[in-house]
Order: sequence, then structure tokens, then C-alpha cells
Amino acid sequence: MMDTSSARYDLADAARSALFRLAAEYNQRAAGRIIHVLQRRQASGVFGGDYDHKSLWDELCHDAQNGPHFDDDPWGGMLDALLQKEVKRLTAAEFDALWLAALPDVGDLRTASRDVGVIKEEFRAALLQRAGERNLERFEVW
Repeated sequence: MMDTSSARYDLADAARSALFRLAAEYNQRAAGRIIHVLQRRQASGVFGGDYDHKSLWDELCHDAQNGPHFDDDPWGGMLDALLQKEVKRLTAAEFDALWLAALPDVGDLRTASRDVGVIKEEFRAALLQRAGERNLERFEVW
């Protein structure tokens, strides 16, 4: 006969694992949609003639890999608006799932604040990870 406590543990473990996989998938989808937008926006030219960046995505990748280059974050406002748009796309259930997956340890889940910033930071981290992994050799003008 199966011990019910171990069955519950296995179910809880499987549910937790599925939640984290789902959150990772949503984070990557959000990053992909933001990349799509940034690829269609012309480069600002902030790095001058040393690089042949075509889009804001190219420049963000450059800054993620070689920066930060600026005392003030030039990406902050623009990225925040795009990240907020991605959060607004979420259903209430999706929001809760992503919030739970990103949530640091809290004393009581019932009273914990449903902070949008937690999800935005997860989306931002996925975006910057992809920016950091991109090969930028073709943009160098030597």
C-alpha cells in the first residue's frame, strides 16, 4: 500500500516543478515579444560610429554585454513600459502563477503583496539574459 504522505509530497513537488517550468516559459515569451518590438525600432546611435547597430535591440545587447556604459539607465523608461505591457497581457491566473514562481520566502502567502514589480523583474532578467548571449561580432566596424 502506498504511503499517502509520500504521494502528497510527490504531487507537491511535481506541481512546484511544473509551476517553475511554466514561469520560465512565460518569461521567455515576454522577452521574445519585447525583442520583437526593439528589433523594429531604429538604433539611437548612442554608441557612435564604432558599431553598425541597426536597432534598439542591437544597442541593448551591446550594453548588456559590455556595459553599463551610462551613469543613468537609458533603457529604464522604455523597457519599463514594455515590461508593464507584458504584465497587463496576463490573466489573473497567469499573474498568480508567475508571482508564486518568482516570490521570495514570505511568512504568509495570504497577506503577501501581489507586487507587479516581481514579475517585471523576472521578465527583465529573461530579456537581459538573451541580450547577453547574443553574438554581436557582425556589428563591429574595425
